[in-house]
Amino acid sequence: MSIQFEIEKFESDVLQNHMGNYWMRVSEQIHLVNRFTFLEWISARVIAGWVPAATELEWKSEMTYFMWQNMSFAEKLRNRKDELSGNSKVLIPSEKLQSFIQDISRAGGFFPFLAGWFLEVTKESIQAIERYMEALDPIFDAPTIEMLNDFLPKKRSQVKWAKEIVHDAVKDKEVLISVELWRNYVKQYIKHLGGIDEREVSATVEPVCPVKEPYGPAPKKRSRPQWLKVSDNFDPPTEVGDNLKIFMWHYMTEIQVVDPMCYIFYGLDDMPFEFFCDFSRHIWDETRHHRMGVRRLQQMGFNPKDFPIPYGEDAIEELESYYAELTMVGETCSFSRKKKSMDSYYKQGDILSGMTAEIDIVDERSHVRFGKKWIPVIYQQKFGDQRSLEEIIRSIMERWMDQDESGLGRLQGNPELSKLTSDERKSITHFAFCGKIEFKNLNFDKL
Repeated sequence: MSIQFEIEKFESDVLQNHMGNYWMRVSEQIHLVNRFTFLEWISARVIAGWVPAATELEWKSEMTYFMWQNMSFAEKLRNRKDELSGNSKVLIPSEKLQSFIQDISRAGGFFPFLAGWFLEVTKESIQAIERYMEALDPIFDAPTIEMLNDFLPKKRSQVKWAKEIVHDAVKDKEVLISVELWRNYVKQYIKHLGGIDEREVSATVEPVCPVKEPYGPAPKKRSRPQWLKVSDNFDPPTEVGDNLKIFMWHYMTEIQVVDPMCYIFYGLDDMPFEFFCDFSRHIWDETRHHRMGVRRLQQMGFNPKDFPIPYGEDAIEELESYYAELTMVGETCSFSRKKKSMDSYYKQGDILSGMTAEIDIVDERSHVRFGKKWIPVIYQQKFGDQRSLEEIIRSIMERWMDQDESGLGRLQGNPELSKLTSDERKSITHFAFCGKIEFKNLNFDKL
C-alpha cells in the first residue's frame, strides 16, 4: 500500500538562497516550511502504519503520541505557510522525496523501522530545521523561530525514545544485523537525496533496497505482547464483574481499538489534512484511556496483566465501516452508562475513578463530533456514496439488528434488537438503538 495525499502538483522551483546561510527571503522560506509540513504529515502516517507491528502496548501508546505530536507540528507549520504565502495547500516538495519516503518506510521488521525512521530520518529532519533556523532573522522571522524552538526538544525526545528501544533490542545478534543493514540503507539513501532538505547536490546512486519482503507498514498480522491474556469477547474478570471497577477494565481494554484505527489512519487516502489532525488526537486519546484504566486498576491493588483483553491479530480491511461503527455505535452509545458510573463514583467518594470517567466522557464527545464531521466525507471519497450521515447511521443500525443473534446481543444473553418487529426496526431512533445495545446487569451501587 502506498501513501497518498491531498496534493495536486509538485514544486518545480529550485531553492536558491542568494544571501548565503544567514538570511532568507519569504519566497525561499515558503519552500522549506512546506517541506517540513509535508514531512511531519507523512511521518505521522508512516508511524501509524507501524503501530500494529509494535509488540508492547507501551510502544503502541508512545507511537500514537508521536503521531499526534507530528500532526500538531504539521498543523502549526501549515498555518505559518499560510501566513507567509496566503496559501495553506501542502505540496509534495519533489518526486524524489516522495519516492524516498515510500522506499524507506518499507522495512523488514519493527526494530529496523525504528532505527531507520527515528535514528536517521527524524534526526536528519532535526538537523535540517536547525540549518533553516541559522538563516532566520530574530526580528523578521520571530514567529517561525518561536514555533521551531517549541518543536525541536519534542522531536529529540522521539529520537531518544527509539534509541533506547533499539539499543536494548540489538542484544540479539540477528536483530543487530537487520538493524545495521537497514540503517545503512537509509543513510545512503539520504546522501543520494542530498539531505532531507535536498540542499546538497547528490553524487551517489540510489542504493539497492536490502529487503525483498517488507514486514510493514500495515502488516497483515497485528503484534501484541507475549504476556497478554487474550479473550474472544467482553466477558469481564470476576474481580470486577459485579461492581463499578468494571469500568476501569473497560478503559484498559480500549487499547484493542488502536491498531485498527492506525490501519485507517495509514490507509485512508484522499482525505483532507484536517482529518488527520482530528484523527491523530482521537487515536492518542484511546491509548490515554487505556493508560487511565491500567493506572486506576493498579491503584486499586490489581495487576492489570492478570486481566484479559479482547485483542485480535488480523488486520482490518473495511476501514470505513470500522471508523463509522466505532464513533456512531461504540462511542455514541456509551455515554449513558459512563455518565451514570461517574455520578456513582463521586457520590460514593471515589474521586479518582470519577475523574477517570469524566475525562473519558470529555474525549468521547470530541470523537463523536469528529465522526459526524468525517464519516460522510470518507464514504463520499472512497465510494462516491452521497448519503447523509443519518442515512449511513441507519444502515449501520440495520446491520446490527440483522446480526444481533450472533453479535453483541448474544454476549448480553438478551438479544433485544433481534426481538424488534419490522415496524419497530424501521422507526427506532439512534438514541433508542443505543439503549438496546447498552451493557446489561451493571452494578452501579457497589465500588
